[in-house]
Amino acid sequence: MQVSPLRSARWSKWTVLMATCGWIVLVAASYLQIPLYRQFWLFTPLVITFAWLWAGLWTFTTVISYLSLQAYARAAIALLIAVTLGAVIWRVDWRTTFIDSTLQLHQASFAELAAAYREGRPLDPPWWMKYLSVDGDVQAQEHGLYLPIYLDEWRSENGSGIAYFPSPPNNDFLIQTAEGDAGRAIRDLGNGWWWVE
Repeated sequence: MQVSPLRSARWSKWTVLMATCGWIVLVAASYLQIPLYRQFWLFTPLVITFAWLWAGLWTFTTVISYLSLQAYARAAIALLIAVTLGAVIWRVDWRTTFIDSTLQLHQASFAELAAAYREGRPLDPPWWMKYLSVDGDVQAQEHGLYLPIYLDEWRSENGSGIAYFPSPPNNDFLIQTAEGDAGRAIRDLGNGWWWVE
């Protein structure tokens, strides 16, 4: 059975579209790992694995489709783009990217929480914080304000998250990150907010 060149060309366009969608889904799933973990903690690795498979298999199909049409330059370009995208997506620290961009996008909300902590007012986290912090929880502690991001949900023995310190922290400043764990400020996120582990 002979396949017409027109039908093969249409199939190639379809494979490019599906591969592009796969890469977009992969970037979105990688970036949104923390909110995905909040909602579907068991399935987050499966979602990301599915996105890798989708992008990889449709890219492979695209390359094979171009090779069947003897469009060798297009096949090479598709493969080069896929390898570059894969390397970049694999190397990016998506947790850090998500946290940094969330702090940038919601500076006013974080400033309001910090002001409420400094003034001793009740802490009223915004609705979207439940996708960032464990259960939308914000904890006022002796040395600062703490938003748990990661928590060993099984035994609560360790955790990490974002903390606000009214004054720059030193190594003596400890924040309780879980029932059995205390963390120190590791990375400055700006405006008094720090990553704590």
